[in-house]
Amino acid sequence: MHISSVVFNQLLEMFFIMMFGYVLVKLKFLNMEGTQQLANIVTKFIIPIVLMMSFQQDYDSSQLYILFTSFIGALSIILSRIILAHTLLRNRTKIDRYAIVFSNTAYMGIPIVLTLLGYEGIFYLSMYIVTSAIFQFTYGKWMLSEGKEIITLRSILTNPASLGSFVGFGLYISRLPLPTVLYNSLDSIAGLSSPLGMILLGGYLARSKIKDIFLVRSNYWTVSIRLIIAPTIGIFLLWLLPITNPSVLLVLSIANATPTAINTALFSQLYGGDYEYGARIIILASFLAIVTIPLMLSFASAILL
Repeated sequence: MHISSVVFNQLLEMFFIMMFGYVLVKLKFLNMEGTQQLANIVTKFIIPIVLMMSFQQDYDSSQLYILFTSFIGALSIILSRIILAHTLLRNRTKIDRYAIVFSNTAYMGIPIVLTLLGYEGIFYLSMYIVTSAIFQFTYGKWMLSEGKEIITLRSILTNPASLGSFVGFGLYISRLPLPTVLYNSLDSIAGLSSPLGMILLGGYLARSKIKDIFLVRSNYWTVSIRLIIAPTIGIFLLWLLPITNPSVLLVLSIANATPTAINTALFSQLYGGDYEYGARIIILASFLAIVTIPLMLSFASAILL
């Protein structure tokens, strides 16, 4: 229950930061161009730095196997969601399916994991973020563009999350710690990931009609799959897999419970789709996640930990 209370408090803090973003847009201090610039900065620079920093720890060969188990767990969860999206939402839009598969792990998972486990937790979480990023920049783009964006090896290896992890892993294997001044500077930059992500989410809320978010019944079917059905399946998958490290199980449980990815709106705008509908799903899922994430983590703790 301690974990759930910590997570709930963290989510409330993130909610108030989101409201700050809402006010900035309503007062016209932050426009659409500024929002897009912030999104690019977070996605292309800050999140890769966070992932790179997660590898800044003493080398331990036994951790490589634990890292591999984290990758297997992440891959299993994401593949199960692809199957789920094409089964339960085969008659819904491509945005609904994207919203089910991809979660807001970078913006919401990172601050929760940092609070509970520090950079050790991010070390394991990096496997989920990188695996999800690879699927977003390949399968996700292909799905939203309806086959116009082709999956290539370059898109797998050169997306920002992969690059940040490759650099961090290279430093980890070569046992090269960053100089203290550089470490502290990058650590400060990494701390911007969650606040900026929540400001972006608040901007989406400010540009949406409240009734279109909360009073449209069909929105709740997609969000209930995203926040309840998919995480429940994910927990049972983790129970079936040979993962015994409690930190890995906790990290994957947090990633499993996070709401819809912000890229649902960003990629919809870039590759064809109803960008505003994607934003409404993100906002509804993010609001309800304040309740569902602690509940799902309590359930995961009872089953896994």
